[in-house]
Amino acid sequence: MKGYSIHIGINTTNPDVYNNLPSLKAAVNDAKWWQKYAKGLDYETLLLTDQEAQSGKILSEIEQRAQAMQPGDIILITYSGHGGTLPNEKPSDLDTEPMDQTWCLYDRQLIDDELYEAFKAFKAGTRILIVSDSCHSGTVTKDIETMETPGKINLTEVLIGGIEQSQTSRGFANKKLPAEVEKDILTRDYTSIYVPIQEKFKYESKRSEVKASVKLLAACQDDQSTYDGKEYGLFTGTLNKLFLQDGFSGNAREIIAKIKKYYTYPHPNCFEYGSVIESFDKGFPFTINIENADTLSGYLNPTQTSVKDIVSDNNITTGNVDKNALLLVEFQGEVPQIEEGDQIKIIKQKGTRFTLEALHIPYEQGWTAAHALKLRLKQSGYTATVEPILSFSPADDQKITRASNGNDEYITEWPPALDNPKVKIGWHLDDQHSQLSAAAQKVMAKTGSYVTVGHLDTGYLPGHIGLPEKLRTDKEKNFVTGKDETENQAHDKIDSGNDGHGLGTLCLLAGNNVPLSSTFDEFQGYIGGVPIADVIPMRISDSVVILNTENFCDAIDYSLEQGCEVVTMSMAGKPSPRMAKAVNKAYEAGLVIVSAASNCWYAGFFKTLLPKCVLYPAAFHRVIAATGAMYNQQPYDKDFLNTAKGDFTKYMQGSWGPPSSMTRALAAYTPNTPWAEHGNKFVRSGGGTSSATPQIAAAAALWIAYHRDELEAKGYYQPGQQWKKIEAVRYALYTSAAKASAFKDWQKYYGNGILRAMDALSIGVPDESLLSKSPEAESSFGGITQILGSFFKNRKLFRDTNTLKPE
Repeated sequence: MKGYSIHIGINTTNPDVYNNLPSLKAAVNDAKWWQKYAKGLDYETLLLTDQEAQSGKILSEIEQRAQAMQPGDIILITYSGHGGTLPNEKPSDLDTEPMDQTWCLYDRQLIDDELYEAFKAFKAGTRILIVSDSCHSGTVTKDIETMETPGKINLTEVLIGGIEQSQTSRGFANKKLPAEVEKDILTRDYTSIYVPIQEKFKYESKRSEVKASVKLLAACQDDQSTYDGKEYGLFTGTLNKLFLQDGFSGNAREIIAKIKKYYTYPHPNCFEYGSVIESFDKGFPFTINIENADTLSGYLNPTQTSVKDIVSDNNITTGNVDKNALLLVEFQGEVPQIEEGDQIKIIKQKGTRFTLEALHIPYEQGWTAAHALKLRLKQSGYTATVEPILSFSPADDQKITRASNGNDEYITEWPPALDNPKVKIGWHLDDQHSQLSAAAQKVMAKTGSYVTVGHLDTGYLPGHIGLPEKLRTDKEKNFVTGKDETENQAHDKIDSGNDGHGLGTLCLLAGNNVPLSSTFDEFQGYIGGVPIADVIPMRISDSVVILNTENFCDAIDYSLEQGCEVVTMSMAGKPSPRMAKAVNKAYEAGLVIVSAASNCWYAGFFKTLLPKCVLYPAAFHRVIAATGAMYNQQPYDKDFLNTAKGDFTKYMQGSWGPPSSMTRALAAYTPNTPWAEHGNKFVRSGGGTSSATPQIAAAAALWIAYHRDELEAKGYYQPGQQWKKIEAVRYALYTSAAKASAFKDWQKYYGNGILRAMDALSIGVPDESLLSKSPEAESSFGGITQILGSFFKNRKLFRDTNTLKPE
């Protein structure tokens, strides 16, 4: 088998032909890189750049190789340069495309029909692989004035316009043939040069009678633009990284699917036609020597595979298909009449707020899409906040944090299994730990004690023996949209593969009086920390591994409407402006928010998934961040384990730091706390800061219920003064927390110490002279950079002993 390659790169075209078309910077570099890459794969290469790359020369070289190639051989043709279009004169029954696509060669445009005609000369059993780093449409990006009519916008055009503008500002030049150049060519040369060429193919169907197996990897869709860069074009530079740095070697379709991980726009595509060679389809398409290279198994009708096609292909199993970006758009003032276009789907609308799905843009690039949309809307005269709804692995997942699949024992790597394996389930409630059992009894004994707590999680499983006595099913609410979802049921969808996380945290918060039979005959009594509470369950996510910021904010609003005084959420994630706004609103209204600090992994596949730091909203100073302390009072951190590590599923640990995020933190107990299972029982292996969070929320609720009269007497329920109730709660919890007597380096890992709920009750309501208003929650770009940087660069920031400002 032999491999031949032709590499075409055109920075500068003939100025007489293209009306002094501005030169590109990277097209020749693209061709040279491809030639070097092909040589490394043992191709016999030819490089044609600028004046060398003329239509007659290129067609002649292709013809020569068609004659030389035998079944099993392959030719690689790469092109980088401007792209254009010409009117398509074919009858509609032969070709439905209104325009012919072209490569802008030095002397003239090469029409796609000419390439298809050249490909007919290749024998059956040969392979043709084309990589085209160009674009075709000179009119796809219109000025904002022509793109929209007054009072009406097309969201797809707005988004793409913003992305293209952003690409230009980053130094990328559009490779489209400008409209004025196309117009000049049509006026001057179309009749004399291009019509005679098109007449030859007017009654021939494109790609018909091509016996070779052909694959085209194109930089963008026919109605999109791609970009020239400083060193390489966007498409070629990405393939460079994909092949050389990442070592990716998937098939043609998988390559196209993988590229979307690297940039937001445009969307590359893959054309396939001609004969079918299965090993060519399944393997890395650039490989010369493949099995059964000359064996044909059929003929492929001309097809185009875009990213949209790929994500619905059941044969793709490499994990390339992820969630699309979700955007939250809220208009201030006039709301225009909105059309979706073909790249945007409106999922939900509530007043001036729209939840959008940006089709084919991965959620990892949600901020890019949000920025582009906001910028272009502003240029259109509309003021709107735009932010991504972020999907993120924040706290923990049943499959990787609790050995719960039939395992009733403690997680062996962590205390108390290491220190005292005979410790009974429910140890976290005792007087040597959280003191929640004693505190709950004291509050329950006080006549008239009451409090309402909002539980934000994945919902709950009806009928479990540990559900709170005062579970307010009449007020439960579901903020998750989708199939089979009902607004008034906060039921976890355990049968659909979800993890039952909400049931576990709900029972730790306010679990019922459970019998010995449900706890291995070891514990009888209230399994939850605040059994007197009215608990309103709110389903804000399908799974704990997704924190939907929009649903969190809606749940905070609902909690305020329903009179909740505490909310608990065992999830965490990235900040957003709307999240900050919701936290500030809750703080001013006296709603205590307790949120998990987050977890991370110290080994195994998940090690690089999460940063070791406090995430949001826990990192906001107006929120109590829940961190973890073990049975032995030491930090929930692998550095305090004195044992060999086993299965990677136990490698999760708590997160803490940087110091600036620990000023409002408090620890409670984990791992190996009780965890409610859907089999109507409990296991010993609860873990993660998910277990710590409801303990702290329970203590806050108990303190409010016990000191309600004094809080009211001091005016802390009066409008404008309600933030003082939050600070009073925190004053009591922080002041009473176990500190150096429990662990000498408590401030670094716990912030304000370890929860002691009974001791907190003994602290009365502080005078306002002892209370200070916490700084407002803000979501700046710096804060986002701080978090995102920790994902991808493993920065020192989160392990430094000094407080650092976000970059």
